[in-house]
Amino acid sequence: KNVVQGGALKTFPLDYSVEAVQVTLTTEGLPMNAKVELWGTSTHNKQIAEIYNDNGQSRPFSAIIDTPGGSNTIAITNTGPIEYPIYATVEPVARIIGWNGEDEKFGGSLAPW
Repeated sequence: KNVVQGGALKTFPLDYSVEAVQVTLTTEGLPMNAKVELWGTSTHNKQIAEIYNDNGQSRPFSAIIDTPGGSNTIAITNTGPIEYPIYATVEPVARIIGWNGEDEKFGGSLAPW
């Protein structure tokens, strides 16, 4: 789990081999206000989901997002106040055929560059 404090942005650069990811957002029983974006190359339209939930522990958000066409980044913004941190998990669920597990570059960072 990666903590995303209120008002903060957390990015998850994805390896070229990832074709889909599962994004899960939870809280410790607090309200959840978040924005989930898929950043791709200039030929992709940015996809956005805005989430509100009054209790992210009993009703977590989870979605499978297709990430076609090479290197992409999942960006999660906690649009709530700093008192309401959220916990984000981004996991690959589909890979390109023939991927051998080498050269994987996956994880959270502050910016995609």
